Amino acid sequence: MPDGSASRSAVRRGRSQPGSRRSGATGRRCSVVSVAAAPARVGVARRNGYWRLTSALLIMVLAVSFALIGLIDGFGWWFLMLFVASLILVAGAGLRMIGVPPRIVPLLLAVEFAIIMTVGFGGGTGLLGFIPTPATFGKFGDLYGQAMLSIYQQGTPAPPLPEFMFLIVAGSGLLAIYLDTTAIAFRIPTFSAIGIIAVLIVPAALLGDGVAPVALAESAAAFLYLLRCDVRARRPGTSRPAASLSIAAGSIIVALILSATAPGLDRGGASSFTAGGISIGGTVTPLIDLGRDLRRPAAVKVLTYTTTASTPEYLKLASLDQFTGTVWRHRERDTKRLPVGNSIGPVTGLSDAVKTSKVSTSIQIANMQSRWLPVPFPVKGVHGLNGTWSWDPDDLTIGGVGTSTEGQQYTVNSVQLEPTAEQLKAAGGFVPASIQRDLFVTTTLPPTIKTTALKATAGATNEYEMAVDLQNYFRNNGFVYSTSTPLKQGYDGDGGAVIAKFLEVKSGYCVHFASAMALMARTLGIPSRVTMGYLPGTSNGGSVNNPGIYTVTSDDLHAWPELYFAGVGWVPFEPTVSRGFVPAYTVPQTAGNTSSNNPSASGAAGRASLAPEITGGPNSATGATANPAQPIASAFGVTLLVIALLLTPAFLRRLRRRSRFRKLRDEWGLAGLAWDELRDTARDLGWSVPDTETPRAFAERVTDAVGPGARSDAVRRLLTAVERESFGPPGRYIAHGVPDDLQEALAGIEARAGRALRVKALLAPVSLIPPSWSPTAGVRPTNA
Repeated sequence: MPDGSASRSAVRRGRSQPGSRRSGATGRRCSVVSVAAAPARVGVARRNGYWRLTSALLIMVLAVSFALIGLIDGFGWWFLMLFVASLILVAGAGLRMIGVPPRIVPLLLAVEFAIIMTVGFGGGTGLLGFIPTPATFGKFGDLYGQAMLSIYQQGTPAPPLPEFMFLIVAGSGLLAIYLDTTAIAFRIPTFSAIGIIAVLIVPAALLGDGVAPVALAESAAAFLYLLRCDVRARRPGTSRPAASLSIAAGSIIVALILSATAPGLDRGGASSFTAGGISIGGTVTPLIDLGRDLRRPAAVKVLTYTTTASTPEYLKLASLDQFTGTVWRHRERDTKRLPVGNSIGPVTGLSDAVKTSKVSTSIQIANMQSRWLPVPFPVKGVHGLNGTWSWDPDDLTIGGVGTSTEGQQYTVNSVQLEPTAEQLKAAGGFVPASIQRDLFVTTTLPPTIKTTALKATAGATNEYEMAVDLQNYFRNNGFVYSTSTPLKQGYDGDGGAVIAKFLEVKSGYCVHFASAMALMARTLGIPSRVTMGYLPGTSNGGSVNNPGIYTVTSDDLHAWPELYFAGVGWVPFEPTVSRGFVPAYTVPQTAGNTSSNNPSASGAAGRASLAPEITGGPNSATGATANPAQPIASAFGVTLLVIALLLTPAFLRRLRRRSRFRKLRDEWGLAGLAWDELRDTARDLGWSVPDTETPRAFAERVTDAVGPGARSDAVRRLLTAVERESFGPPGRYIAHGVPDDLQEALAGIEARAGRALRVKALLAPVSLIPPSWSPTAGVRPTNA
């Protein structure tokens, strides 16, 4: 019988190959030798493969670009990104078309990328306008540095600034070169997933609502399509759409569910990890970090403490007193090392006339990493800290020097201020030079902020009354607490434009309330700043004299405004509805205010009672409480999905075998189909089964492996049936007993393999992947 490189598909199914023809009504196959035409077909296959892969890469860039929507305002950046990526990828395909070696192409693409960047962002520093020079790279460095600064200063969506366009073009160009290099030059398309993940990290880190589920699903589908195109480029003519579609559908479903439930990808927030600890204060946008932590699906215990205070106090992390127009930041000043005696102070602006009481608080950090230390304000000293720490004389913020709060246990000495309304009314007016910077507002501040402030304080006669009126304006005019509304309506953040939108919508969380009141106070001439830290938490019980241990969680993260009054200093207010304490000095002290209908009645130690919480806490605007079982259910569901995905190849392989046996039993004959199953099973068990191996040579190997007996006889009968079906006389050859012979042969090679190999073959069936990895696979001459 013929030997050598007989076409496998002709052996398997009796189908004619390219270059063969059928003659006569009987469908007799007449093989035609077409050796001379093979090189031409190889060239065509290569060219088609390059363009197919390039189109898949373009689709991948398009899919990933949707995940970035919301970072920059408008769509000009989006078209620019696709244009640059298309220039590079199409150029790569074109270079390969004219015969440039595939692995040289990425170097030429890098040259093209350098020219694009020089022309677009070199600012005329390039030689002849397009050849980069050292000055060009210096210009690129300046743009990169400005971009990093703008990222910290701008909210999302950010304006299409030149530095952001620089990042878009640079990122899309580098992504295109990376994808071309991995998927085409080195033929390892699976590594292209690294580039996709790197891009998806950007919206996950910068967008308040994380990666969009649809964008994540589109990226997964595009990646699977790339893998499919790679298979077709390696083995033209091989088509297994059912397997591809099944794997793609399963992966997309997993991506959608993960995007809605998995930590770090859910739309509840890019940093909404269900079990990770708090990390705050490490960026220049700490209030954005605060909002993300508030949107965690399950609260994380941050710290525990005991205190000698009759009523618990807020724990301050830092004061954000520098307003840039788009973000509140902590102004770094001439900090001092925490002294050996741990005595710090004095308190800025505080006079002896204000009543104070000493407080001692012992704090133990559980799950929190921050360069700022949570302490009651104003702090007078800290004992027991590990590492080096410094303190700010202006606002008494305590920060680590090369260390953080992780694992710290320490005791804080502080004072509890108890100013009276009369003292605050008498204060104000004089603003020290060191405090005047806390009056600054940008010229671009929306006028509606000042207009609203003037309207809210129309009847006030002094700064104290203005402050109280501002606080009451938020608490008595239909404002609602919600961590989700700002995200849904696109005004999350703490910049001027964001606050203007918040005043219009009247829905937000502590960041919006605190920033709004602070900005409104500045427009009225009252120094103000935003302070971030924690609410007092919850106590495990105890008595009046011994309140027990307080537990603070991520749900207790909070921001509140502080206003400066001469002779008293920095005084906290609480404009956020449904959260925190209303200070007693802002409540008129009349006999009627002790009524149970007044939630702001004064407490025993000069502090108003805790304002009533909304049913759902900070995680929901609709009142749905956080389900403590949600993290477990989410983890269980994700685990099941991962297991299902891992078992998908085994399921598809079993399905293929069952389908083949059903056809063999329903229709006599089809020996080529049985031979396919035998070869695929051998591949799954680790056998080398090259395409060029003839059926007779393969049958000899199988019979040698299974040994003499019924199983080797079954293999020989299958071989006879295959040869008659493929090379016999015209007409349909009917072979009886093929399913039984196949079952016997499979049992023989599986028994020889052993249990470990059988399990491996079940879970990772390599037969689902075409065996050849040559770009010209399947394009070869047929035998006569």
